[in-house]
Amino acid sequence: MVEPREYSEIEQEAIVLGAVLSMVDDMVNHAIFCPLGEKRHDTNLLPQSSGSLRQFGTLLRDFLSPVTSKGGSPLPFGLPKPAPGESKTDYTTLYYLKRICMKPLIGTKINHLSRIVEEFSGWLDTYAFVENVRFGHIEKEVDLRIRRIDFIRMSGDIGKHNFLRLGGQAHTLRRILAENHVEIDEGDAYLALPDCWDWFHTHLLAYHASTIAEFLNNIRYAIRLYIHPEAMRRFRVTAIVDGLELYTFERPDEIVNKFAWAQFFELMQTSRKLPNFPHFTVAQTMKMRF
Repeated sequence: MVEPREYSEIEQEAIVLGAVLSMVDDMVNHAIFCPLGEKRHDTNLLPQSSGSLRQFGTLLRDFLSPVTSKGGSPLPFGLPKPAPGESKTDYTTLYYLKRICMKPLIGTKINHLSRIVEEFSGWLDTYAFVENVRFGHIEKEVDLRIRRIDFIRMSGDIGKHNFLRLGGQAHTLRRILAENHVEIDEGDAYLALPDCWDWFHTHLLAYHASTIAEFLNNIRYAIRLYIHPEAMRRFRVTAIVDGLELYTFERPDEIVNKFAWAQFFELMQTSRKLPNFPHFTVAQTMKMRF
C-alpha cells in the first residue's frame, strides 16, 4: 500500500501522544529518580545521582524544544508551526498537547489533561526571583528575575554541549541580564556559562525537579485516562492459545499511515498496563521558592 502524503488529524494526535508518553517514560522512572516508598503524597522526589539529574535536565530540554525540520522543509508528520508572538511554551511539545485538548479526536475525557497542560504551561512561563545570583567568572552579582522555562532550557543545553555550541545560550544570557539591568558583552556571556550551570542546574533545577516530575507524571496519567474508554471500546480478542488471549484493537478508518497505526496501537496498549512510576504529589513546602 502506498503511504499517504498527508497525515490526518487523528494520525497526528496518535503520533503526538505516543511521543509525549515516550518522553515522559524516559524522564520519570526509577533509573532517574529514587523510589518513593510508602509515602506517595506530600513527598519530595530525589534524583538517583548528580548524573541522573543531568540526564533529566537534558531530556527535559528536548521536551521543551520546538519541533523542527531541515532546510525549510515542512515539519514532520504535517504538524503546524506555532503562530509568532505566542507564549514561550507554544514553542515546546506542550503546544501540540494544547491543540489536542482543544480538539480531541481519539478519546473524550480531555478535561483532566487540558487542566494539567495549562497548569504546567503557566508554571513554566512564570518568572522566578532569585536573590544574590553570583556570576563569579565576570564579577557580577544580581537579584535575578528569570522565567522558569529559560533557566531550564539554559541548564539543559549547558549540560549537553560544549561552549562551541552554546552561542544561542550566550545570547539568551545577555538578554536576561539586560532585562535585569546588567549589560555584558559576548565574551563575558561565554565566561559566565559555568556560573549559569551552577545556579540554573545545581540550584534551581535541582530544587524544582520533583515538581516538574509531578507535572510530567500527571500528564502521563491524564493521557492514560483520556484513551482508556476508547481502548476498551476498540479491544477485540482474535484467538485464545493455551489459555492466553490474542488481541488487537479496531483500527479507525482515518488511520492509514503505518507509523501512525503503530503509535495508535501502542496508545491503546497503555490502558492495559500501569505506568512505570506511581502517582504522587509533591509537598507544598517544596514549591514555595523560585
